[in-house]
Amino acid sequence: MMRVLFINSRPDAEQYPGGDTIQAHKTQAALTAIGVHVEVRGPYDLDNLPPYDLAHVFNIQQPEPAWAAFQQLAKQRIPVVLSPIYWDMMAHWFEMASTERKRWQQMVGLVGKNRTRQLYLRWQRAKSPANTHWRLQRRLLAEARRVLPNSQAEADLLQQSFAFTAQFQKKIDVVPNAIDTTLYEKHLAPSELFYQHYGLQDFVLQVGTIYPVKNQLALIEALYDLPVPLVFVGKVLEPFADYAAACKARAAERGNVLFLDHVPHEELPGIYALAAVHALPSWRETPGLVSLEAAVAGCRIVTTSIGSTRDYFGDEAWYCSPDDLGSIRRAVENALNNQPSTILRQRILNEYTWHCTAESTLASYQKVLKL
Repeated sequence: MMRVLFINSRPDAEQYPGGDTIQAHKTQAALTAIGVHVEVRGPYDLDNLPPYDLAHVFNIQQPEPAWAAFQQLAKQRIPVVLSPIYWDMMAHWFEMASTERKRWQQMVGLVGKNRTRQLYLRWQRAKSPANTHWRLQRRLLAEARRVLPNSQAEADLLQQSFAFTAQFQKKIDVVPNAIDTTLYEKHLAPSELFYQHYGLQDFVLQVGTIYPVKNQLALIEALYDLPVPLVFVGKVLEPFADYAAACKARAAERGNVLFLDHVPHEELPGIYALAAVHALPSWRETPGLVSLEAAVAGCRIVTTSIGSTRDYFGDEAWYCSPDDLGSIRRAVENALNNQPSTILRQRILNEYTWHCTAESTLASYQKVLKL
């Protein structure tokens, strides 16, 4: 039996579960189901390991703990595959700079926002190689035996952002993200409990942690005078309590907005089935597991144009720019005026399952081990 060690390099991945936590947990369960023995450790708990055939490290967003894990694994001659779960945040950085930094505000006034954005991104990318964080991420990608991005778009971005040659693509195995399709295979009944408690249906829903990357405030602003209920399901990240407070204050002024801190995962399908649209105008998504779930449950999907969303949703979703309230508004209105995509639902049920993820992941392991 193949023995594999899983390491999520984000130290607070269990305290603040995110898409990376779900991806690691579900991949572990699906691999176990097809006969792979998987154990889990933290990035700083790797002394005196028992024998493993290989290690699978998740997430390079915080490269220091990932690199600490790589060094320990190298000492013990355990080969490593890497799921980067990466998308750069430069577009979000520019949005903050253009509103908070005087020189970028002045530049926007002189040459316009689009031209200023181009200059800002070019400047950031030019100085990246001098950044320790960037160099460490690049080294992780270079030293991994195989790299398992969640989309070809992510693979292409990794090559471009970290100045790899086309040779880099030869160590790529795209392993799409997935959802637990067993919850969605049958026709879903809307949640009677939710409706009885809150009296809401045909609303615009967003499931996700409340913090700036998910862009809840922009969604509220974009739909401020649209007569449709808004429902947000997600915890507040402690460092962004002020942002959450601003969202809730603006929502109170708008009215007809519901915030729920937490809903058990098994109850989400019925809430998706009550919603008209699931809207995720984030600053990045790769592709957003909740968008996949919502699509299978019958929601129309509004999602960001930043990330790997088009690789998953193709022409079966409505895309928006997270920095453009008009773009968000138009995408939601267009979605509301159309029917959910049965094509997208069936594609997700066929292709984006954890069993498919496990088989693709195992195939990558076998390449490393030359099985």
